[in-house]
Amino acid sequence: MEIIEDQYQKVIEAFPNTIIVKNFISHLKIPLMNNVFLDIDYSKYPRRPKVILIKADGQVFKKVDNMISSLMGWKKKKAPSIVELITEILAFIEGMRSNKITVKADLINGILALCRDHHPREILGLLRVDKGIITEFILPPGAITSNKSGVYYPRRMPSDPSLEGTVHSHPSGNPNPSPTDLKSIFIKGRFHIIVGFPYDNLNCVKCFDRKGKGINLQIND
Repeated sequence: MEIIEDQYQKVIEAFPNTIIVKNFISHLKIPLMNNVFLDIDYSKYPRRPKVILIKADGQVFKKVDNMISSLMGWKKKKAPSIVELITEILAFIEGMRSNKITVKADLINGILALCRDHHPREILGLLRVDKGIITEFILPPGAITSNKSGVYYPRRMPSDPSLEGTVHSHPSGNPNPSPTDLKSIFIKGRFHIIVGFPYDNLNCVKCFDRKGKGINLQIND
């Protein structure tokens, strides 16, 4: 019980508008928007909590288990704090509401440099998300690229739910998804970044969802 009390105290310090459900400090609600609440039951912590978005009347608004990296890859021995989990969920929700993805500045600058180094060949990589921010570029094993396309084999990758997106370059200079992109690499992943030649500034970088709809890319210093 001590670990639950410790987590609870940290939550109410970080999120003062937290509501206790049925007098259980291990079951909390946090108001979001339009009478929607984040409902989190961590009574079995450090085992994976139960997390859903609910309406004011208690009906389920949306399940988020398969959307949040920490929940999808939850490990009891390396469990994040409940505050860290809530922060990640709120960042994800804010990103969905504002239609934006946040990336570290040094990472995107590194990707631009990598594109320049490999031109005229494409680069292709996977992107890791940590607490709602793109933090790491991963080179897929066995990836094959040319000056026209890039291919990798998902079955060769270990299961890792934190790898939520992809990035690849377009040596042609057009940073928009091609019909081939939409039918291949865009099928999986929550977001996809395309970097167009000459790879020298952020105007060369665009981000899209899996359907090819634009997403705002926010740079975090």
